[in-house]
Amino acid sequence: MGVTRDEASATVEIRDDGPGMPPADLERAFEPFFRAEPSRNRDTGGIGLGLSIARSIAVAHAGTLTIENTPQGGLLARVVLPHGLPAKQEERH
Repeated sequence: MGVTRDEASATVEIRDDGPGMPPADLERAFEPFFRAEPSRNRDTGGIGLGLSIARSIAVAHAGTLTIENTPQGGLLARVVLPHGLPAKQEERH
């Protein structure tokens, strides 16, 4: 896990050491209510909205959220958010 920053953006990376995901599910994981492991109980496994909401927030701030399998196993989640965006202009009537 780490945070880095360059001239244009800040990046947050979070890794886990689980089994990873089939490549076909990596993008589907961002669909509302998608659950990679359907056998999980809703009481312990959530309802499949976390990644969808997190990506929506990142995109609303002109950023991105991606996940990928790592060569060592597990997943890497990466959020990239630009900094220094100009303030929104107020609408004048």
